[in-house]
Amino acid sequence: MQLRSYLALLIGFLIITAGSCQTADNVVVGFYNVENLFDTEDEPGKIDEQFLPGSPWKWDESKYREKLHNLSTVIDSLYANRHAQILGLCEVENRRVLEDLIATPLLSDNSYGIVHYESDDARGIDNALLYDKRVFTVLESGIRQVDLEGMDDTTRPILWVIGRLKSGDTLICFVNHWPSRRSGKAESEPKRIRAAQTLRTLFTEFGDRYPGAAVIAMGDFNDEPDDISIRQELGAGPSEELGKGETGCTYINLMWEMDRQEKGTYRFRDTWNMLDQMIVNTSLMDGKGLDIVAGSTGIKDDPKLKQIDPKYMGYPLRTYGGQKYLGGYSDHFAVYTLLRTSK
Repeated sequence: MQLRSYLALLIGFLIITAGSCQTADNVVVGFYNVENLFDTEDEPGKIDEQFLPGSPWKWDESKYREKLHNLSTVIDSLYANRHAQILGLCEVENRRVLEDLIATPLLSDNSYGIVHYESDDARGIDNALLYDKRVFTVLESGIRQVDLEGMDDTTRPILWVIGRLKSGDTLICFVNHWPSRRSGKAESEPKRIRAAQTLRTLFTEFGDRYPGAAVIAMGDFNDEPDDISIRQELGAGPSEELGKGETGCTYINLMWEMDRQEKGTYRFRDTWNMLDQMIVNTSLMDGKGLDIVAGSTGIKDDPKLKQIDPKYMGYPLRTYGGQKYLGGYSDHFAVYTLLRTSK
């Protein structure tokens, strides 16, 4: 009996080890709108007055550190208890908050590198990319402005990063945070159409520079998968419509099916919106080399990330509700997918 128990334990260990090895080269990629990740210091030229100790919101070092800790718990277990290895972020104030985030106890052992550029956004929030340097090597990076000439507004530029995975595969990432709907969806839609046109130009330019390379665009698009900016101007849609003439799509929106199921990453007036999305080129869906693992795309919406107040039951647990401090995470859920490398 003891021998049989030993053999059973050994076989179980080998199965677990084999499964672990099988997924060891898979790469966790995600995106997270971290909702106003501001430090506590006044920065000239930025609209950061709300996030100062003397403001009505009483933003202080203790709340800032709690916010960093909360975000780190999401990032550390983004997919199946694995940390995000490539992670797009938006709504970060500066490089300092990123450095503080990756220095938190849960993330400090992950060898994160940072790609960040200051933007001209009126609120002073930027896009960024965190990456595990053991998995991904950055070769080039930069930003592309979205031209809103004639619209009396500025927005976040699209961050682009070209890198090489440990497997040798080239991966190009675009991190987006398109103009908000604050002035109304219809009134602000032309701004997001401009952003979509800019992103499509980037897809074409980098596709020509790196033929066959995998490309993933991630972000808070402030539009949903079937809105004009994404479905028509960018040309991103469901995989079954790929290349079907004028009504088809050029790129694949990984969130399309979940949007059909009325799931979402942001909730407004009791309606779920799929604002946070991941869009890929055909190189990541052709079944060859570097590819999306089927069924791996999802929304990080664990129970601890949701409100339990009856009035807002199930909403993302955010940092503030009005001026009331909730001590939460973000008003958006993070999204993720898994890449299977070619080696």
